[in-house]
Amino acid sequence: MELRSITVETLAAFAQALRAEERCTETIKQYTRSVRQFAAWLAPETVAAGSAGGWKAELLRRGLSPATVNSKLAGLNRFFRFLGWMDCTVKPLRLQRRLFRSPDRELSRAEYGRLLSAARGLGRERLGLLMEAICATGIRVSELPFITVEAVAQGEATVKCKGKTRTIFIPAVLCKKLR
Repeated sequence: MELRSITVETLAAFAQALRAEERCTETIKQYTRSVRQFAAWLAPETVAAGSAGGWKAELLRRGLSPATVNSKLAGLNRFFRFLGWMDCTVKPLRLQRRLFRSPDRELSRAEYGRLLSAARGLGRERLGLLMEAICATGIRVSELPFITVEAVAQGEATVKCKGKTRTIFIPAVLCKKLR
């Protein structure tokens, strides 16, 4: 049986392979961080078929959310597949997705108005416009850089984020304010 260990070289080769697949920088950081955390937890032992299952149980014992545990396992499983260690992979936790957000997590129209008033009252016009852009378009915070002068002139923004492309329509009233 071969001894399986995680080295600086294998981790660097893994990161390089992810870059070659055009994974975003944050994904590469997250995946390599997860592998390093697993290696630190496992040290000084070598990787075996049940090792990742033990780490998964440890992460849950520490109180990490199931989504966080699955995020860490995704990076680790990807690393194992990269090295051909298929017997070391572990299944993610099963999560039941909520179809709708809880109403207590939504802003009421009055709360939204108070937020805009507070931003403008503090002289933070730009912050107010950011909030309006997010609420009027449904755009994500990470996608805000795609709201450019050109996008406002066209009334739509083409968003390329996380390997996906989508079109965000900017209402005319918001375009006028942003100009």
